[in-house]
Amino acid sequence: MAYKLQLKEKKILHELDLDARKSNIQIAKKLRLSKNVVNYQINKLEEQEIIKGYHSLFDFSKLGLSLFRVYFDFYEFDQEKENQLIEFLIDSKITGFVAKTVGNWDLVVSFYVKSDDEFLDHWFKILKQFRDVIKEYNTNLIVKEFFFRRAYLTTESKDKSNSIWVRGGNEKVEIDDKDREIIRFLTKDSRIPLTKISQGIGLGSMGTIYRLKNLAKTNVLIGSRADLNFAKLGYEYYKVVLQLEEINAFKSIFSYCQMHPNITSVTKTISSNVDMEFDLEIEDFNMFIELIDQLKKMFPKAVRDYKYLKFINFKKTAYLPL
Repeated sequence: MAYKLQLKEKKILHELDLDARKSNIQIAKKLRLSKNVVNYQINKLEEQEIIKGYHSLFDFSKLGLSLFRVYFDFYEFDQEKENQLIEFLIDSKITGFVAKTVGNWDLVVSFYVKSDDEFLDHWFKILKQFRDVIKEYNTNLIVKEFFFRRAYLTTESKDKSNSIWVRGGNEKVEIDDKDREIIRFLTKDSRIPLTKISQGIGLGSMGTIYRLKNLAKTNVLIGSRADLNFAKLGYEYYKVVLQLEEINAFKSIFSYCQMHPNITSVTKTISSNVDMEFDLEIEDFNMFIELIDQLKKMFPKAVRDYKYLKFINFKKTAYLPL
């Protein structure tokens, strides 16, 4: 049975979705609740595993990285070899996201690389060892990603925060080893106390605060949010990939996605047959189909084809493997 969120819990989750680095005191002040109530509610959500953790989002392009996303469809005859491939991808230092899926694809993997050659070298190693279990694959170069707030948490009809996190397509920003250490801390836990970051990088609190502000000012650090357990909330997590008939329709479809309470991100890609993607968190497959039908009706000549996948098992979620 799905966990039924109470109003206070919804409001707190919404604040953590806007900025997971907000202190409990800041959240309490914003929601006009006591600090003790906020502490209790967040601890309860963590104990119930509604909140699985917290992570910060960084602009990979400003760190001199490119992002490739690969979709795999496997033959069904060698489960052991397939599992070996998955373990290989999990252990790779350049993969950030590995997830089992159902739908048009069986696995989705994100690769963060310093150059196209680095990706190709790694990719050829994959094919050399595991080509016999890969039925089909699709490789997308991620140009830009746009992240929206989870409006459905507060039963809003659309995201009213007017806050969009954008990453990709930017010039590299120079950072040093201490900045990289800060990034490592925040990708694992965006609510890690400032004192622990300071101790970890060997700086005082003021020096650490300065660096955090500078990472945000240069938009290397673009935001922080909570990782939710969708299954426990009674939601399913889907990704839809679109091949557009009319490329100019991107802006209109983007606006539709931004206004939809269940769509949480849009991605602009370069691929042989994918022009854009969007992610959504929705109650069940029937509602997913309703959304797709609505999209077809609103943009009847714009979409040439679509494919979808549903995430079922997250094998690796390193949001930036540095």
